[in-house]
Amino acid sequence: MNKSVSNNKIPPGKSLVIFDGFCILCSRTANFLLRADSMRRLFFIADPGPPAVLPPAASPAEALRGESIVFIRNGAVFSASQAVIEILITLGGGWKVFAVFRIIPRRWSDVIYRYIARNRYRWFGKQNVCYLPAPDQTERVLILK
Repeated sequence: MNKSVSNNKIPPGKSLVIFDGFCILCSRTANFLLRADSMRRLFFIADPGPPAVLPPAASPAEALRGESIVFIRNGAVFSASQAVIEILITLGGGWKVFAVFRIIPRRWSDVIYRYIARNRYRWFGKQNVCYLPAPDQTERVLILK
């Protein structure tokens, strides 16, 4: 059963990944993360499109509009390349090696991220319906009410 996000609350001790639910690359990445997150630290919201709904910790400037991913951990909001790096680190284990990418200036890593984000629909396609979780994933894919 899906947990609903009333008042946009993130479950305690968990982090939230907000992704473009129509983007095939983003949806496949969310599926990968659901499988790779053995500690079950990540919860997901497939954003159905602008305007994005973010928890109170997020500022309006961090809205998903124009982004394909936003990550919220302990009240901190990450977007673009920073979101990707922080999500991988949150997986723990060998994924922590991605912390080394924190030393790259954000404006540089965001150039690569934005290039991929701008072309994601052309390269990977776009779904006609927003992301729907598999039956065994529904407890970690939150719905907005």
